[in-house]
Amino acid sequence: MNNKWTKWLGGAAVVGALGIAALASSPIEAATQGRQAPEITGNRWFNTRGGQPLTLAGRRGKVTVVEFWTFDCSNCRVNLPAYERWEKKFASQGVEVIGVHTPETAEERDPKNVERFVREHGITYPVVVDEGGANWNRWNQQFWPTVYIIDKSGRVRSTYIGELHADEAKATRDIETLLREPAPRGVQAATSDTGTGTGTVPIVKVVKTDAQWRAQLSPTAYDVLRQSGTEPAFSGDYKSHGAGVYRCAGCDLELFNAQTKFDSGTGWPSFYQPIKGHVEKRTDPDGDRTEVVCARCGGHLGHVFDDGPKPTGLRYCMNSVALHFQKK
Repeated sequence: MNNKWTKWLGGAAVVGALGIAALASSPIEAATQGRQAPEITGNRWFNTRGGQPLTLAGRRGKVTVVEFWTFDCSNCRVNLPAYERWEKKFASQGVEVIGVHTPETAEERDPKNVERFVREHGITYPVVVDEGGANWNRWNQQFWPTVYIIDKSGRVRSTYIGELHADEAKATRDIETLLREPAPRGVQAATSDTGTGTGTVPIVKVVKTDAQWRAQLSPTAYDVLRQSGTEPAFSGDYKSHGAGVYRCAGCDLELFNAQTKFDSGTGWPSFYQPIKGHVEKRTDPDGDRTEVVCARCGGHLGHVFDDGPKPTGLRYCMNSVALHFQKK
């Protein structure tokens, strides 16, 4: 249990004593390079605002580090300080580490134990509980720990298996190299949004089964986003949060800049303008109103009316449970 990655290498376990460089040209690592990183899914997240999920699609235009681990793996623990150093060093440049906790033992499968470990060991970056190993299987994972460094277009550019040790410096240089690369045409980091209403994140459609949405969302969020429900007036959050952006609670797409929010007195968050291209309008089934949905996942957000303030004269009346707020 203490040497999971060498255990899984079986007869090649001796490689563990040679360090990760010995695996640099292995078929396992080579097969991952340049491929589009599979999406990360999961209903239970730690160290995200309100426990809301993150998506790689929502991070297009940014560099991301994804690390597969499990808390009772000694090799995984060795790497934890490196991830924290990357978080601190590159936070201002939009780099984020996402930990995917895929358990092996019954003790590791208990989310409460994962939460306790994250808290007691001072882990501050986002961690998702990979219940059932869905992410592990989607990524064709084999070893704990494995670190993937993903570029601004969402491709895997570097892979490190096992304890980092001296290779932390090389991985750091990999991140620095990817940060210098321009974002693909039409893709910019979401943090570059100036609040003018111009969309900066490419719309890559998110499609999930009903079972996946139910697993990801709270019952109330599922009712609103996937069943076009409406939360009771004055029951939600987001009365005022200062500067920032409101994102889709289903897929994390930026929807509204906080500067476009106003008090409509209706009991629901109201905005006079969405981020351009990030919401879609449809005729509501009642034939009278205009429904507003997320342009990426199609989640129901609310309705738009023509009784708003200048400069648009519109009131985007949204369900607070369909949104989550990111402070800037």
